[in-house]
Amino acid sequence: MSDSNTFDGLLIRQSRTLNTCDPTEFSMTWRSCLQEALVWFGIDRLTLFPNSMVLFEEGRTVSVSRPHIPPVEKQDFEHCAHIDYLKLLRTNKPHISFNAAQMKASRNSVVSTLYYDGGRFHTILPLQMFGQRWGALAFTIFSEGFNGFSEKEISRLRLLCEIWLSHWQHLMLARNLQHDQDSMQSDNEKLLLLSKKQVSVLRLLCQGMSAKECAEHLHLSHRTIESHKYRMLDKLNLDSHNALIQFALRNGLGMQEMPV
Repeated sequence: MSDSNTFDGLLIRQSRTLNTCDPTEFSMTWRSCLQEALVWFGIDRLTLFPNSMVLFEEGRTVSVSRPHIPPVEKQDFEHCAHIDYLKLLRTNKPHISFNAAQMKASRNSVVSTLYYDGGRFHTILPLQMFGQRWGALAFTIFSEGFNGFSEKEISRLRLLCEIWLSHWQHLMLARNLQHDQDSMQSDNEKLLLLSKKQVSVLRLLCQGMSAKECAEHLHLSHRTIESHKYRMLDKLNLDSHNALIQFALRNGLGMQEMPV
């Protein structure tokens, strides 16, 4: 067997693919990795979902299916008690599996609905991140006669899921950092729009002075200070005094100037 057909080869290939893909194409790339896992493990439908009732009901899941298998449709499960399905994640077992007879007889409406949709074997694999319950991987087999994976195969599937989630978590962190950097860059550019006098007014306002106190400190009229405030709101595209103060704080204008 060549390395490309081994589990180690699958891990290396998927980790490298996710690590080098363009962040804007992560979702599409991730789905292709899930599709590859379907074929490698012989699974018909695979779904990753978070341990959150709100997100689960909103359909915040990642799901892929084989071409001949119907995809997960939210409306198919609208009558189901999703909270009971999520309670299954509280198990201390490494995974929970249902054969065809158990699916058909299950009082869990999600599991029984899967049976009547054609599923004949279903497994829920709880997943953790940083020691906390993240959610689960659920997979379904639609053909008759499947008796489940060995513990080795379950462990391999869990490891692959952990790699997926690690890259997904890294992407979320990278996006948040980029957003913060973009916000800082945007603020710096906006700050250049203000005159020196306006920066002086903003600095005093940020230190808690009233418009009247600013006027006295800068030897200006109260009306001039108010005029500066309105012009700054317009230049910075802000809509309130509080937003103006928050802008000043983000840019360090609330700090007292160091004595010369």
